[in-house]
Amino acid sequence: MGYGRSRRTHRAVIFNGMQIFHVSRLNIALVMTGLSALGASAIVVNAASAHAASAAPGPQSVAIAPDTVRGVVFDSLTNAPLADAFVTAEGANATATTDSLGRFLLVGEQRITRITAFHEALDQTGFGALVAARPAGAERWTDAMLSTPSIATIWTNTCRMEMPATSNRAVLVGSATLPDNRTRISGASIRVQYQVILPRTGLSQVEELEAVTDSLGSFVVCGAPAFGEVAVIGLSTQVQSGAVRVAFDARPLQRLDLILGPVDGPVSRWPTITGTVLDEAGAPLAGATVEIDGRDSAVITGANGAFSLREVPLGSRMLTVQAPGFTALASPVHVLYENTPSTSITMQKAFVIAGLEGIQVTERTTIRRSRREFEERREAGIAQFIDSTDIQLAGSLQAALAGIPGLIVEKALGETDSSRFDIQSRGRNLGVQTCQAALFIDGVPAKIFDVWAVRPSEVAAIEVYRSEAFAPALFAQYVETDCAVVGFWTRFGLRP
Repeated sequence: MGYGRSRRTHRAVIFNGMQIFHVSRLNIALVMTGLSALGASAIVVNAASAHAASAAPGPQSVAIAPDTVRGVVFDSLTNAPLADAFVTAEGANATATTDSLGRFLLVGEQRITRITAFHEALDQTGFGALVAARPAGAERWTDAMLSTPSIATIWTNTCRMEMPATSNRAVLVGSATLPDNRTRISGASIRVQYQVILPRTGLSQVEELEAVTDSLGSFVVCGAPAFGEVAVIGLSTQVQSGAVRVAFDARPLQRLDLILGPVDGPVSRWPTITGTVLDEAGAPLAGATVEIDGRDSAVITGANGAFSLREVPLGSRMLTVQAPGFTALASPVHVLYENTPSTSITMQKAFVIAGLEGIQVTERTTIRRSRREFEERREAGIAQFIDSTDIQLAGSLQAALAGIPGLIVEKALGETDSSRFDIQSRGRNLGVQTCQAALFIDGVPAKIFDVWAVRPSEVAAIEVYRSEAFAPALFAQYVETDCAVVGFWTRFGLRP
Protein backbone atom coordinates (compact mmCIF):
# COMPACT_ATOMS: atom_id res chain seq x y z
CA MET A 1 0.00 0.00 0.00
CA GLY A 2 1.37 3.42 -0.88
CA TYR A 3 1.59 6.33 1.47
CA GLY A 4 -1.11 8.38 -0.17
CA ARG A 5 -4.20 6.20 -0.11
CA SER A 6 -5.22 2.59 -0.02
CA ARG A 7 -7.79 0.92 -2.19
CA ARG A 8 -9.87 -2.07 -1.26
CA THR A 9 -12.11 -4.23 -3.38
CA HIS A 10 -15.24 -5.68 -1.85
CA ARG A 11 -14.64 -9.38 -2.46
CA ALA A 12 -12.63 -11.45 0.01
CA VAL A 13 -10.23 -8.64 0.91
CA ILE A 14 -8.66 -8.18 4.34
CA PHE A 15 -9.03 -4.60 5.61
CA ASN A 16 -7.50 -3.71 9.00
CA GLY A 17 -7.86 -7.36 9.97
CA MET A 18 -11.45 -7.65 8.73
CA GLN A 19 -12.77 -9.45 5.70
CA ILE A 20 -14.74 -7.02 3.54
CA PHE A 21 -16.84 -8.59 0.81
CA HIS A 22 -19.90 -8.03 -1.34
CA VAL A 23 -22.80 -9.57 0.54
CA SER A 24 -25.52 -11.43 -1.27
CA ARG A 25 -28.68 -9.88 -2.62
CA LEU A 26 -30.58 -11.64 0.14
CA ASN A 27 -28.53 -10.03 2.91
CA ILE A 28 -28.80 -6.60 1.32
CA ALA A 29 -32.55 -6.99 1.25
CA LEU A 30 -32.53 -7.73 4.98
CA VAL A 31 -31.17 -4.28 5.69
CA MET A 32 -32.90 -2.34 2.95
CA THR A 33 -36.35 -3.37 4.15
CA GLY A 34 -35.63 -2.38 7.72
CA LEU A 35 -33.69 -5.56 8.51
CA SER A 36 -36.56 -7.82 7.62
CA ALA A 37 -34.61 -10.72 9.12
CA LEU A 38 -35.80 -9.30 12.43
CA GLY A 39 -39.31 -8.46 11.28
CA ALA A 40 -41.48 -7.63 8.27
CA SER A 41 -41.70 -4.13 6.78
CA ALA A 42 -40.82 -2.83 10.26
CA ILE A 43 -39.17 -4.40 13.26
CA VAL A 44 -41.69 -6.52 15.17
CA VAL A 45 -40.73 -7.12 18.77
CA ASN A 46 -42.77 -9.43 20.98
CA ALA A 47 -43.72 -7.70 24.20
CA ALA A 48 -42.31 -10.54 26.24
CA SER A 49 -38.82 -10.23 24.67
CA ALA A 50 -36.09 -9.41 27.15
CA HIS A 51 -33.84 -6.37 26.96
CA ALA A 52 -31.38 -4.54 29.11
CA ALA A 53 -33.90 -1.73 29.62
CA SER A 54 -37.01 -2.48 31.66
CA ALA A 55 -40.50 -1.30 30.88
CA ALA A 56 -40.83 1.03 33.82
CA PRO A 57 -44.17 2.56 34.76
CA GLY A 58 -45.19 5.50 32.63
CA PRO A 59 -44.50 9.08 33.62
CA GLN A 60 -48.02 9.61 34.98
CA SER A 61 -50.77 7.58 36.60
CA VAL A 62 -54.29 7.36 35.19
CA ALA A 63 -57.29 5.19 35.82
CA ILE A 64 -57.56 2.04 33.74
CA ALA A 65 -59.76 2.78 30.68
CA PRO A 66 -61.11 0.18 28.22
CA ASP A 67 -57.41 -0.51 27.54
CA THR A 68 -54.15 0.95 28.84
CA VAL A 69 -50.69 0.04 27.54
CA ARG A 70 -47.42 1.05 29.16
CA GLY A 71 -44.02 0.49 27.59
CA VAL A 72 -40.56 1.66 26.57
CA VAL A 73 -38.96 2.54 23.22
CA PHE A 74 -35.26 1.68 23.29
CA ASP A 75 -32.40 2.28 20.84
CA SER A 76 -29.98 -0.64 21.12
CA LEU A 77 -27.62 1.03 18.62
CA THR A 78 -26.79 3.70 21.20
CA ASN A 79 -27.78 1.62 24.23
CA ALA A 80 -30.13 4.37 25.40
CA PRO A 81 -33.89 5.07 25.59
CA LEU A 82 -35.39 6.78 22.55
CA ALA A 83 -36.93 10.03 23.75
CA ASP A 84 -39.58 11.98 21.80
CA ALA A 85 -40.67 8.96 19.79
CA PHE A 86 -44.25 9.15 18.50
CA VAL A 87 -46.22 6.04 19.49
CA THR A 88 -49.62 5.08 18.05
CA ALA A 89 -52.13 2.33 18.87
CA GLU A 90 -53.67 0.57 15.89
CA GLY A 91 -57.44 1.04 15.72
CA ALA A 92 -57.71 2.47 19.24
CA ASN A 93 -57.43 6.20 18.49
CA ALA A 94 -54.58 6.65 20.99
CA THR A 95 -51.17 8.32 20.64
CA ALA A 96 -48.32 9.23 22.98
CA THR A 97 -44.81 10.69 22.97
CA THR A 98 -42.01 9.02 24.91
CA ASP A 99 -40.37 10.87 27.79
CA SER A 100 -36.63 11.22 28.44
CA LEU A 101 -36.51 7.61 29.63
CA GLY A 102 -38.27 6.32 26.51
CA ARG A 103 -41.48 5.56 28.45
CA PHE A 104 -44.99 5.96 27.06
CA LEU A 105 -48.57 5.44 28.16
CA LEU A 106 -51.40 4.70 25.72
CA VAL A 107 -55.06 4.88 26.75
CA GLY A 108 -57.31 3.41 24.07
CA GLU A 109 -61.05 3.48 23.51
CA GLN A 110 -60.92 -0.26 22.80
CA ARG A 111 -58.53 -3.18 23.12
CA ILE A 112 -55.07 -2.34 21.75
CA THR A 113 -53.55 -5.18 19.73
CA ARG A 114 -50.62 -3.49 18.00
CA ILE A 115 -48.50 -0.39 18.63
CA THR A 116 -46.05 1.46 16.34
CA ALA A 117 -43.25 3.90 17.18
CA PHE A 118 -41.84 6.55 14.80
CA HIS A 119 -38.70 8.64 15.22
CA GLU A 120 -36.26 10.59 13.03
CA ALA A 121 -33.44 8.27 14.09
CA LEU A 122 -35.41 5.29 12.76
CA ASP A 123 -35.71 7.01 9.38
CA GLN A 124 -31.96 7.74 9.27
CA THR A 125 -31.08 4.12 9.96
CA GLY A 126 -33.59 2.68 7.50
CA PHE A 127 -35.91 1.01 10.01
CA GLY A 128 -38.81 3.38 9.34
CA ALA A 129 -40.80 2.25 12.40
CA LEU A 130 -40.80 -0.18 15.31
CA VAL A 131 -43.86 -2.38 15.84
CA ALA A 132 -44.94 -4.53 18.80
CA ALA A 133 -47.89 -6.95 18.88
CA ARG A 134 -49.88 -7.76 22.00
CA PRO A 135 -48.87 -11.12 23.49
CA ALA A 136 -51.44 -13.83 22.84
CA GLY A 137 -53.84 -14.22 25.74
CA ALA A 138 -52.51 -11.21 27.67
CA GLU A 139 -55.30 -9.60 29.68
CA ARG A 140 -53.23 -6.53 30.54
CA TRP A 141 -50.29 -5.11 28.60
CA THR A 142 -47.94 -3.22 30.91
CA ASP A 143 -44.49 -4.19 29.65
CA ALA A 144 -44.49 -3.38 25.92
CA MET A 145 -40.94 -3.13 24.58
CA LEU A 146 -40.08 -1.66 21.18
CA SER A 147 -36.35 -1.88 20.49
CA THR A 148 -34.00 -1.59 17.54
CA PRO A 149 -31.61 -4.52 17.05
CA SER A 150 -28.07 -4.02 18.33
CA ILE A 151 -25.15 -3.37 16.00
CA ALA A 152 -23.92 -6.91 16.80
CA THR A 153 -27.20 -8.39 15.52
CA ILE A 154 -27.15 -6.19 12.43
CA TRP A 155 -23.53 -7.07 11.73
CA THR A 156 -24.23 -10.80 12.05
CA ASN A 157 -27.21 -10.67 9.69
CA THR A 158 -25.67 -8.43 7.03
CA CYS A 159 -21.87 -8.63 7.13
CA ARG A 160 -21.52 -12.40 7.63
CA MET A 161 -18.24 -12.05 9.50
CA GLU A 162 -16.98 -11.45 12.98
CA MET A 163 -17.45 -7.91 14.22
CA PRO A 164 -14.07 -6.25 14.88
CA ALA A 165 -13.00 -5.15 18.33
CA THR A 166 -11.84 -1.81 16.88
CA SER A 167 -14.05 1.20 16.23
CA ASN A 168 -14.39 0.22 12.55
CA ARG A 169 -17.75 -1.46 13.06
CA ALA A 170 -20.22 0.93 11.45
CA VAL A 171 -22.57 -0.27 8.70
CA LEU A 172 -23.76 1.91 5.81
CA VAL A 173 -26.75 0.80 3.73
CA GLY A 174 -28.40 2.51 0.80
CA SER A 175 -29.25 2.50 -2.88
CA ALA A 176 -28.12 4.04 -6.17
CA THR A 177 -30.69 5.63 -8.48
CA LEU A 178 -30.66 7.68 -11.68
CA PRO A 179 -31.80 11.34 -11.57
CA ASP A 180 -35.33 10.31 -12.63
CA ASN A 181 -35.54 9.15 -8.98
CA ARG A 182 -37.02 5.83 -10.13
CA THR A 183 -34.47 3.74 -12.05
CA ARG A 184 -32.13 1.76 -9.78
CA ILE A 185 -28.51 1.21 -10.86
CA SER A 186 -26.97 -2.25 -10.53
CA GLY A 187 -23.23 -2.82 -10.60
CA ALA A 188 -22.40 0.71 -9.38
CA SER A 189 -19.26 1.20 -7.31
CA ILE A 190 -19.94 2.74 -3.88
CA ARG A 191 -16.78 4.14 -2.31
CA VAL A 192 -16.54 5.14 1.32
CA GLN A 193 -13.49 7.27 2.10
CA TYR A 194 -12.24 8.48 5.46
CA GLN A 195 -9.06 9.74 7.06
CA VAL A 196 -6.98 7.87 9.62
CA ILE A 197 -4.03 9.10 11.65
CA LEU A 198 -0.92 6.94 11.38
CA PRO A 199 0.18 6.10 14.95
CA ARG A 200 3.93 6.63 14.62
CA THR A 201 4.16 9.63 12.31
CA GLY A 202 0.92 11.42 13.18
CA LEU A 203 0.28 11.91 9.45
CA SER A 204 -3.19 11.47 8.02
CA GLN A 205 -4.00 8.92 5.34
CA VAL A 206 -7.10 8.32 3.26
CA GLU A 207 -8.56 4.82 3.53
CA GLU A 208 -11.29 3.50 1.26
CA LEU A 209 -13.92 0.77 1.33
CA GLU A 210 -15.73 -0.25 -1.84
CA ALA A 211 -19.01 -2.07 -2.41
CA VAL A 212 -21.00 -2.90 -5.54
CA THR A 213 -24.76 -2.43 -5.83
CA ASP A 214 -26.80 -5.59 -6.42
CA SER A 215 -29.46 -6.18 -9.08
CA LEU A 216 -31.89 -4.02 -7.07
CA GLY A 217 -29.43 -1.12 -6.85
CA SER A 218 -28.89 -1.71 -3.11
CA PHE A 219 -25.59 -1.79 -1.24
CA VAL A 220 -24.11 -2.57 2.18
CA VAL A 221 -20.69 -1.40 3.38
CA CYS A 222 -19.33 -2.92 6.60
CA GLY A 223 -16.29 -1.65 8.49
CA ALA A 224 -16.54 2.14 8.38
CA PRO A 225 -15.38 4.04 11.48
CA ALA A 226 -18.17 4.24 14.05
CA PHE A 227 -17.20 7.77 15.07
CA GLY A 228 -16.38 10.64 12.77
CA GLU A 229 -17.21 11.49 9.20
CA VAL A 230 -16.93 9.60 5.91
CA ALA A 231 -17.37 10.70 2.32
CA VAL A 232 -19.45 8.48 0.04
CA ILE A 233 -19.19 8.55 -3.75
CA GLY A 234 -21.23 6.52 -6.23
CA LEU A 235 -19.69 5.68 -9.62
CA SER A 236 -20.99 3.77 -12.61
CA THR A 237 -20.68 3.86 -16.38
CA GLN A 238 -21.15 7.52 -17.40
CA VAL A 239 -22.90 8.45 -14.13
CA GLN A 240 -21.65 9.43 -10.69
CA SER A 241 -22.56 11.35 -7.55
CA GLY A 242 -20.70 14.01 -5.67
CA ALA A 243 -18.87 13.29 -2.41
CA VAL A 244 -21.69 13.09 0.14
CA ARG A 245 -20.65 13.28 3.78
CA VAL A 246 -22.12 10.99 6.43
CA ALA A 247 -21.50 11.33 10.18
CA PHE A 248 -22.11 8.16 12.19
CA ASP A 249 -21.53 9.86 15.57
CA ALA A 250 -22.83 7.49 18.27
CA ARG A 251 -25.18 5.51 15.99
CA PRO A 252 -23.17 2.92 13.99
CA LEU A 253 -25.84 2.35 11.34
CA GLN A 254 -26.82 4.88 8.68
CA ARG A 255 -28.77 4.80 5.43
CA LEU A 256 -27.80 6.85 2.39
CA ASP A 257 -29.71 6.79 -0.90
CA LEU A 258 -27.54 8.22 -3.69
CA ILE A 259 -28.54 9.82 -6.98
CA LEU A 260 -25.97 9.26 -9.75
CA GLY A 261 -26.05 11.77 -12.62
CA PRO A 262 -24.37 11.79 -16.05
CA VAL A 263 -20.86 13.20 -16.17
CA ASP A 264 -21.09 14.30 -19.79
CA GLY A 265 -23.70 16.32 -21.65
CA PRO A 266 -24.41 20.00 -22.30
CA VAL A 267 -24.01 22.17 -19.20
CA SER A 268 -26.92 24.31 -20.39
CA ARG A 269 -29.28 21.41 -19.61
CA TRP A 270 -28.19 21.14 -15.99
CA PRO A 271 -30.89 22.37 -13.60
CA THR A 272 -31.03 25.39 -11.30
CA ILE A 273 -31.14 24.91 -7.52
CA THR A 274 -33.02 27.55 -5.54
CA GLY A 275 -33.59 28.10 -1.85
CA THR A 276 -33.69 30.48 1.09
CA VAL A 277 -31.28 30.96 3.99
CA LEU A 278 -32.86 31.94 7.34
CA ASP A 279 -31.51 32.85 10.76
CA GLU A 280 -32.58 31.21 14.02
CA ALA A 281 -35.63 33.46 14.27
CA GLY A 282 -36.79 32.49 10.78
CA ALA A 283 -35.87 35.85 9.23
CA PRO A 284 -34.14 36.01 5.81
CA LEU A 285 -30.33 36.04 6.07
CA ALA A 286 -28.61 38.29 3.55
CA GLY A 287 -24.94 38.00 2.57
CA ALA A 288 -24.62 34.24 3.12
CA THR A 289 -22.28 32.34 0.78
CA VAL A 290 -23.82 29.28 -0.86
CA GLU A 291 -21.88 26.72 -2.90
CA ILE A 292 -22.45 23.18 -4.10
CA ASP A 293 -20.16 20.29 -4.93
CA GLY A 294 -19.44 20.09 -8.67
CA ARG A 295 -19.91 23.81 -9.33
CA ASP A 296 -16.81 26.01 -9.11
CA SER A 297 -18.38 29.36 -8.20
CA ALA A 298 -20.49 30.34 -5.17
CA VAL A 299 -23.43 32.75 -4.90
CA ILE A 300 -24.44 35.29 -2.24
CA THR A 301 -27.95 35.50 -0.80
CA GLY A 302 -29.90 38.71 -1.37
CA ALA A 303 -31.87 40.81 1.08
CA ASN A 304 -34.67 38.25 1.04
CA GLY A 305 -32.23 35.41 1.87
CA ALA A 306 -32.86 33.76 -1.50
CA PHE A 307 -30.22 32.12 -3.68
CA SER A 308 -30.12 30.51 -7.10
CA LEU A 309 -27.38 28.15 -8.30
CA ARG A 310 -27.50 27.70 -12.07
CA GLU A 311 -26.14 24.79 -14.11
CA VAL A 312 -25.67 22.38 -11.20
CA PRO A 313 -24.48 18.86 -12.13
CA LEU A 314 -27.06 16.12 -11.59
CA GLY A 315 -26.77 13.70 -8.68
CA SER A 316 -26.37 13.74 -4.91
CA ARG A 317 -24.16 16.63 -3.81
CA MET A 318 -23.18 18.63 -0.74
CA LEU A 319 -24.63 22.11 -0.37
CA THR A 320 -22.53 24.35 1.90
CA VAL A 321 -23.71 27.64 3.45
CA GLN A 322 -21.50 30.09 5.36
CA ALA A 323 -22.31 33.47 6.90
CA PRO A 324 -20.42 35.81 9.26
CA GLY A 325 -21.39 35.10 12.87
CA PHE A 326 -23.03 31.76 12.05
CA THR A 327 -21.78 28.18 12.12
CA ALA A 328 -21.20 26.85 8.60
CA LEU A 329 -23.72 24.24 7.49
CA ALA A 330 -23.32 21.43 4.96
CA SER A 331 -26.26 19.32 3.82
CA PRO A 332 -26.77 16.74 1.05
CA VAL A 333 -29.12 17.64 -1.80
CA HIS A 334 -30.37 15.44 -4.64
CA VAL A 335 -30.29 17.19 -8.03
CA LEU A 336 -32.83 15.52 -10.32
CA TYR A 337 -33.82 15.79 -13.98
CA GLU A 338 -36.89 17.69 -12.88
CA ASN A 339 -38.86 18.64 -9.76
CA THR A 340 -35.79 19.24 -7.60
CA PRO A 341 -37.44 20.90 -4.59
CA SER A 342 -36.45 24.34 -3.35
CA THR A 343 -34.58 24.13 -0.07
CA SER A 344 -34.85 26.17 3.12
CA ILE A 345 -31.76 26.39 5.33
CA THR A 346 -31.76 27.65 8.93
CA MET A 347 -28.40 28.82 10.28
CA GLN A 348 -27.32 28.69 13.92
CA LYS A 349 -25.43 31.46 15.68
CA ALA A 350 -21.74 30.77 16.22
CA PHE A 351 -20.66 29.89 19.75
CA VAL A 352 -19.38 32.91 21.71
CA ILE A 353 -17.07 32.41 24.68
CA ALA A 354 -18.24 34.16 27.83
CA GLY A 355 -16.15 37.24 28.65
CA LEU A 356 -15.40 38.08 25.01
CA GLU A 357 -18.60 40.02 24.40
CA GLY A 358 -16.62 43.23 23.78
CA ILE A 359 -14.76 41.69 20.84
CA GLN A 360 -16.44 42.20 17.48
CA VAL A 361 -16.46 39.03 15.41
CA THR A 362 -16.56 40.02 11.76
CA GLU A 363 -16.54 36.51 10.30
CA ARG A 364 -16.47 32.93 11.49
CA THR A 365 -16.40 29.94 9.21
CA THR A 366 -15.60 26.28 9.65
CA ILE A 367 -13.91 25.63 6.33
CA ARG A 368 -11.45 22.77 6.72
CA ARG A 369 -7.85 23.89 7.05
CA SER A 370 -6.61 21.95 4.03
CA ARG A 371 -9.16 23.59 1.73
CA ARG A 372 -8.59 27.06 3.15
CA GLU A 373 -4.81 26.82 2.72
CA PHE A 374 -5.28 25.43 -0.80
CA GLU A 375 -7.35 28.46 -1.77
CA GLU A 376 -4.71 30.78 -0.29
CA ARG A 377 -1.98 29.11 -2.34
CA ARG A 378 -4.04 29.35 -5.51
CA GLU A 379 -4.66 33.05 -4.95
CA ALA A 380 -0.92 33.60 -4.35
CA GLY A 381 -0.19 32.38 -7.89
CA ILE A 382 3.17 30.74 -7.14
CA ALA A 383 2.18 27.39 -8.65
CA GLN A 384 0.48 25.94 -11.70
CA PHE A 385 -3.06 24.77 -10.94
CA ILE A 386 -5.30 22.29 -12.75
CA ASP A 387 -8.96 21.92 -11.77
CA SER A 388 -11.54 19.26 -12.56
CA THR A 389 -12.71 21.17 -15.64
CA ASP A 390 -9.20 21.16 -17.09
CA ILE A 391 -8.93 17.41 -16.50
CA GLN A 392 -12.29 16.78 -18.15
CA LEU A 393 -11.34 18.85 -21.20
CA ALA A 394 -7.94 17.13 -21.48
CA GLY A 395 -9.54 13.69 -21.26
CA SER A 396 -7.09 12.21 -18.73
CA LEU A 397 -4.77 13.10 -15.87
CA GLN A 398 -1.80 12.31 -18.10
CA ALA A 399 -2.92 14.74 -20.80
CA ALA A 400 -3.74 17.47 -18.29
CA LEU A 401 -0.31 17.20 -16.62
CA ALA A 402 1.52 17.10 -19.96
CA GLY A 403 0.47 20.71 -20.54
CA ILE A 404 2.40 21.98 -17.51
CA PRO A 405 5.75 23.57 -18.47
CA GLY A 406 8.73 21.73 -16.97
CA LEU A 407 6.91 18.42 -16.44
CA ILE A 408 7.76 15.32 -18.44
CA VAL A 409 4.81 12.91 -18.47
CA GLU A 410 5.46 9.62 -20.25
CA LYS A 411 4.29 6.02 -20.16
CA ALA A 412 5.86 4.27 -17.17
CA LEU A 413 8.83 2.03 -17.95
CA GLY A 414 7.81 -1.62 -18.28
CA GLU A 415 4.08 -0.88 -18.27
CA THR A 416 1.94 -1.95 -21.21
CA ASP A 417 -1.07 0.08 -20.08
CA SER A 418 -0.76 3.57 -21.60
CA SER A 419 -2.76 5.06 -18.73
CA ARG A 420 0.05 4.18 -16.32
CA PHE A 421 2.42 7.10 -16.65
CA ASP A 422 5.46 8.49 -14.90
CA ILE A 423 5.96 12.12 -13.83
CA GLN A 424 9.41 13.66 -14.04
CA SER A 425 10.78 17.16 -14.29
CA ARG A 426 13.81 18.74 -15.85
CA GLY A 427 16.71 18.58 -13.40
CA ARG A 428 17.98 21.80 -11.89
CA ASN A 429 21.22 20.40 -10.49
CA LEU A 430 24.39 20.34 -12.55
CA GLY A 431 24.59 17.22 -14.72
CA VAL A 432 21.04 16.06 -13.98
CA GLN A 433 18.73 16.21 -16.98
CA THR A 434 15.57 14.71 -15.46
CA CYS A 435 14.48 13.66 -11.99
CA GLN A 436 11.45 12.06 -10.38
CA ALA A 437 8.78 14.52 -9.25
CA ALA A 438 7.71 14.40 -5.60
CA LEU A 439 4.06 13.31 -5.43
CA PHE A 440 1.36 13.93 -2.84
CA ILE A 441 -2.32 12.94 -2.53
CA ASP A 442 -4.45 15.03 -0.17
CA GLY A 443 -1.28 16.39 1.43
CA VAL A 444 0.24 12.94 2.13
CA PRO A 445 3.40 11.66 0.36
CA ALA A 446 2.48 9.20 -2.38
CA LYS A 447 4.00 6.91 -4.98
CA ILE A 448 3.19 6.89 -8.68
CA PHE A 449 1.09 3.71 -8.36
CA ASP A 450 -1.09 5.56 -5.82
CA VAL A 451 -1.74 8.17 -8.51
CA TRP A 452 -2.66 5.44 -11.00
CA ALA A 453 -5.31 4.22 -8.55
CA VAL A 454 -7.11 7.57 -8.51
CA ARG A 455 -9.89 7.98 -11.03
CA PRO A 456 -9.75 11.28 -12.95
CA SER A 457 -13.34 11.97 -11.86
CA GLU A 458 -12.23 11.85 -8.19
CA VAL A 459 -9.56 14.55 -8.64
CA ALA A 460 -10.74 18.03 -7.65
CA ALA A 461 -7.47 19.86 -8.36
CA ILE A 462 -3.71 19.51 -8.93
CA GLU A 463 -1.02 21.98 -7.89
CA VAL A 464 2.47 21.86 -9.43
CA TYR A 465 5.60 23.62 -8.09
CA ARG A 466 8.81 23.95 -10.09
CA SER A 467 10.92 22.71 -7.19
CA GLU A 468 11.05 22.25 -3.43
CA ALA A 469 12.18 25.87 -3.06
CA PHE A 470 8.79 27.11 -4.30
CA ALA A 471 6.67 24.50 -2.50
CA PRO A 472 4.84 25.26 0.75
CA ALA A 473 5.93 23.63 4.02
CA LEU A 474 3.07 21.13 3.68
CA PHE A 475 5.05 19.49 0.84
CA ALA A 476 8.62 20.79 1.27
CA GLN A 477 9.17 19.06 4.62
CA TYR A 478 9.11 15.69 2.84
CA VAL A 479 11.14 16.65 -0.26
CA GLU A 480 14.91 16.21 -0.40
CA THR A 481 15.56 16.81 -4.11
CA ASP A 482 15.30 19.89 -6.29
CA CYS A 483 12.67 18.37 -8.58
CA ALA A 484 9.09 19.36 -9.24
CA VAL A 485 6.41 18.88 -6.56
CA VAL A 486 2.96 17.69 -7.68
CA GLY A 487 0.05 17.68 -5.25
CA PHE A 488 -3.18 15.85 -6.16
CA TRP A 489 -6.34 16.79 -4.26
CA THR A 490 -9.37 14.50 -4.30
CA ARG A 491 -12.94 15.68 -3.79
CA PHE A 492 -12.74 14.18 -0.31
CA GLY A 493 -9.52 16.01 0.57
CA LEU A 494 -10.90 19.39 -0.54
CA ARG A 495 -14.37 18.98 0.94
CA PRO A 496 -15.63 22.13 2.75
